[in-house]
Amino acid sequence: MIEAIAAAQSNQNPRPSSLAEQSDRSGSYMQMDDFLQLLTSQISNQDPLEPMKDTEFISQMANIASLEQMQQFTKGFESFADSQKDMVAQAYLGRIVSISSEGTEVSGLVESVEKSEDGKISVLVSGKGYDPKDIVRVSLPQG
Repeated sequence: MIEAIAAAQSNQNPRPSSLAEQSDRSGSYMQMDDFLQLLTSQISNQDPLEPMKDTEFISQMANIASLEQMQQFTKGFESFADSQKDMVAQAYLGRIVSISSEGTEVSGLVESVEKSEDGKISVLVSGKGYDPKDIVRVSLPQG
């Protein structure tokens, strides 16, 4: 029975062939649509003499709802984390920072905080942009 379901599933929804195509599917190999198609195939190909119990069906539907909620939570949390990074970088503005970059340490006043078109944040010290994750020390300016 499982082989029949797997064969029906592979004919209806072929898997991505390359790793790049798989990673485009938001890092997960089995998506909600895949799960629903598998459940539909399971129900339509079940043994009529031993049908699927309603408790099993309800359990699987609960799993679907739980999976969808977890995916929404993950997306929301990622968005929150990105906005926090922006806010933390802005807190460096007007502060003296020490940056450890490429084996050297640079110190200076953070003149500006910039966000590039690709969404990457950088702090400008002495006319040069640095990644905020390279900051090792922050202090208030003297005087």
